[in-house]
Amino acid sequence: MPKHAHWDKGACPLCPIFAAALATCTLLFGCAAHAENTFDAATFDPVFEQVLQRAETVAANRQSASHIDLPSTAEAVSDRMPQPPLPDLASLPAGTQLSADQVAAYGEDACFYVTEIDDALFQRMYGLSYKEDCAVPREDLRYIRVLHVDIEGRILIGELVMNAAVADDVCGIFHELYRAGYPIEKMHLVDDYGADDDASMEDNNTSAFNFRVIPGTTVMSYHAQGLAIDINPYYNPYVKVAQGSIAPASAAQYADRSRDFDYKINRGDLCFQLFAKAGFVWGGDWTDPIDYQHFEYHL
Repeated sequence: MPKHAHWDKGACPLCPIFAAALATCTLLFGCAAHAENTFDAATFDPVFEQVLQRAETVAANRQSASHIDLPSTAEAVSDRMPQPPLPDLASLPAGTQLSADQVAAYGEDACFYVTEIDDALFQRMYGLSYKEDCAVPREDLRYIRVLHVDIEGRILIGELVMNAAVADDVCGIFHELYRAGYPIEKMHLVDDYGADDDASMEDNNTSAFNFRVIPGTTVMSYHAQGLAIDINPYYNPYVKVAQGSIAPASAAQYADRSRDFDYKINRGDLCFQLFAKAGFVWGGDWTDPIDYQHFEYHL
């Protein structure tokens, strides 16, 4: 048998195929047992060279495959799983929290809209914000649905009822406030509070239409026409300067406008700017009473 290789620790006759297999083992697996072997390249025959070339190709393919990013099993299964359909947006009550992905799936613009007062909504309002003696025709009012974010950044569904004359502008204002991340804590119809303005303010609920008089007077409020809105009312209270009274009473500390705190409306902030641009008057500019939460529109 011809000798095709020699060992440092003595000669060992090997057939070409065995020598080739040994070389492949050393190349692919770095086997320590064969690491000491040295081969005489001049004696390699064609079979040995072919095996080495094949081994180099296999090693290169393995190296290349190790750099391919393949999806995990969970990701692959998730991609094949049918996604549950989104619930009808209009069926979700105010206060429902949405994720950014859900907003994207619905389409942001679809989350801001104005509709007429349908029968179901009118039944919800009748006898509460829409009193039996309400002088404003139902046809003059509009239902507004928007998104808003609270101070923690949660995306929430909000709702308002306002006069048709300002509804589109108000919807657009809240869209801009949402995009800017301007914080509004809650936005439910005042009917959810039994049309009790004090209870709504106490809960820092932003609300609009309510057929009622200005507290302590017989004068109809602009809320009665759907032409006024109170925003974050707990932190922007109604102050009767001469009488020394504040509503809500538990929010007296927030009548001190020199302090900094969450949900505070300032003259010149984005909320003020947008409502002023749309023609609304801010109660925070009044002398007595001063109504920091209040924006009203004069037809």
